Amino acid sequence: EYDTDNEDVVIMADYPVIEGENVPNLKQINKTIYDKAMFYVDVFKENVEDNLGEDDYYGAYSGGYVTYMDEEKMSVVFSERLMYGGQEEVYLTCINIDMEKGIILENPQILSIDDDFSVDFREKSNIQNGEIDDLTYMTDQQITAYFNSDNIIVFYTPKGMEIGFNYENGWVTATYEDYEQYLKVF
Repeated sequence: EYDTDNEDVVIMADYPVIEGENVPNLKQINKTIYDKAMFYVDVFKENVEDNLGEDDYYGAYSGGYVTYMDEEKMSVVFSERLMYGGQEEVYLTCINIDMEKGIILENPQILSIDDDFSVDFREKSNIQNGEIDDLTYMTDQQITAYFNSDNIIVFYTPKGMEIGFNYENGWVTATYEDYEQYLKVF
């Protein structure tokens, strides 16, 4: 919890800490997880604190969860909520870790996505989530652009891979049990 005397500011974060003797770059991986958890503290200090009006409220929560872990890979997903300026925003952000090499995998570089994938994603999302108006009105090219940006959501689960993106009104994901065909080959 961020310590401040301002009663109109509440920033909290929960996050996992990786332990173990055989994890390469363990300190740097844990620092990356910590930095992701503290994102809204940094935003507050750099952009909001000096401009917070008397009636303004800044509330943020970032909850980090391990969604998958084995000897090869680990996924940490942050469910984030920000309330500021009369607006409320929600996001999912992910950290995927190659546990054997001790490196963070950059989410936009994990998958190879084109318009055909976006068509498949829309269909899969409609089946799993029901129709989402925002998704219905997006073109395939707009969906592909979200996937090929920093807005992409990619994390492993016991059922496969959860794939989606953050957009103006929230986020959407679908579960892919057969995700291997979309992985980029390094």
